[in-house]
Amino acid sequence: MEIQTKATFESYYHITQLLEQNKKLFYTRFGDGEVTAMMGKEHRNYRNSQGLVEELKESFTINHSQYLIALAVNFPYEKKMAPGIFAPYPQNDELLDFLEENNLLIHHEYESHFLFQYLAVFYPKFMRDFLETYIRPKKKMFIGCTPKHIAEKLYGTIDYYINVPQRHAYDSIDQWWPDIRDNIHQVDLVIPSAGAASNVISKRLWQMDAQVHLLDIGSIVDALEEKHSRIWIRLQGYKIKRILPKEYQGDIFTNTFQNVIHEIKYLFRRYIKRYIKHI
Repeated sequence: MEIQTKATFESYYHITQLLEQNKKLFYTRFGDGEVTAMMGKEHRNYRNSQGLVEELKESFTINHSQYLIALAVNFPYEKKMAPGIFAPYPQNDELLDFLEENNLLIHHEYESHFLFQYLAVFYPKFMRDFLETYIRPKKKMFIGCTPKHIAEKLYGTIDYYINVPQRHAYDSIDQWWPDIRDNIHQVDLVIPSAGAASNVISKRLWQMDAQVHLLDIGSIVDALEEKHSRIWIRLQGYKIKRILPKEYQGDIFTNTFQNVIHEIKYLFRRYIKRYIKHI
């Protein structure tokens, strides 16, 4: 099947429109790690598990206009991307071949996988507006390992905080899933931040017919802690200060000299390394 993944702003306008129109809307993300996990392979944050493989496949093959699937395969190289920073993966064809050979591609079009990270770094006004309209005012549940007081700097008040392990969260899902199930009807918004287990949460809540918005925002919360878990955080993470309320902007990435060095490294990747790869 010939598939394509939307550009950032295509997904942005599509999602905001659907959020306005629907009480129930899910946006769940499948990156290279989640596709690798569906292959049954080990990953730095996911331990191989038949249960995880099956639940990821079930999540990936839900077919409904209000269950949006973001995919890090066949997506466009946008102008501010750079190698290692939101750019298409070198293993794109390998990931695509697996999905095709296993008949997992049931859609012709998928959402942007790096939507929120790309906006947060390069188009902060759009991300601030999104947070102020669809995230911060809502009664919400956060599921992740980021400390509650840190996540609240980005998302606003968290009404239900469910802590999960930083790695291999799926292994302990039977311990923390009941907290989600029992409190889901008390919130309007769910923000899963649990690695591949986020996709499992999405699938289970969808099957429960939970009338909520579920938005997988991704690794922006890692940048709040200055965790260098991604190249984009190391080189461009300091820019997320601009999407935080003013009272928190001075809390992170305070080394101006280091930020300048990282910006130079980013520009090298964007203008030099990308060019070298194409000659």
